[in-house]
Amino acid sequence: MADTSRSTAFSWPTGSWKVLQVIIRAWYQAENSGEEWTQRTVADLADVQPSRVSVNKGFLQAIGVVQTEGIALTEAGKSLGLGLSNETKRVVQQALQRIIRDNSILWPLLLMIRSRGTIDNEDFEAEVVQLTKQGKSTQGFTPGVGVLEDIFVESGWVEKSGNVLRPIKSESGEDAKEQVTVPQRGEQYKEDKSNKSDLRKIPIPVSASMIWYIEVTENPDPADIDKFIEMQRLIFGVQKS
Repeated sequence: MADTSRSTAFSWPTGSWKVLQVIIRAWYQAENSGEEWTQRTVADLADVQPSRVSVNKGFLQAIGVVQTEGIALTEAGKSLGLGLSNETKRVVQQALQRIIRDNSILWPLLLMIRSRGTIDNEDFEAEVVQLTKQGKSTQGFTPGVGVLEDIFVESGWVEKSGNVLRPIKSESGEDAKEQVTVPQRGEQYKEDKSNKSDLRKIPIPVSASMIWYIEVTENPDPADIDKFIEMQRLIFGVQKS
């Protein structure tokens, strides 16, 4: 999973998700106009003040829509801009799913929603606090949390009813998602001969009668291991001692 939010401080938007969509659409149109363009061009196309584009740029970079260096859209950002410009729901969903997968804040949040089944606004906000190390005293935090919820819902992976978020189920009853490796419970370890990937399947004894499995790359980076451990703590709601 690529890390597209490496800055120490997560930046929050100043507008709603609808406003950000207008800006992203204008960003895509400016970049694909074939002419020289600036953030002012984006503002003109979006019919907003240039300052509105500037203050939201940090958030768009933090979630992986705009590149961290410069003002060009990422590949996922281009796909999102295309879907918004053509009003193609499926393209928008696929772009947002890619953005979520590749982001070190959004992906753990999605895994947490899936693992819990349901989560209310208050608990979701608490998880965002844990991941970003920021809170209500941070400018833009509260409306920004709402924007994150909107992104999950529009991705097609999450639905919201009242103040509760839950993963969307397919007709088969499974989470509507691509294949994601998760621990398997209640079976003894045996080598999976059908696994032709470059991942190693590692058994983790949980009790005398239960084993979970994870799949990892060869020679993982120690920093990635630390991130993995922190992610599991957040998913299962375990507080540091």
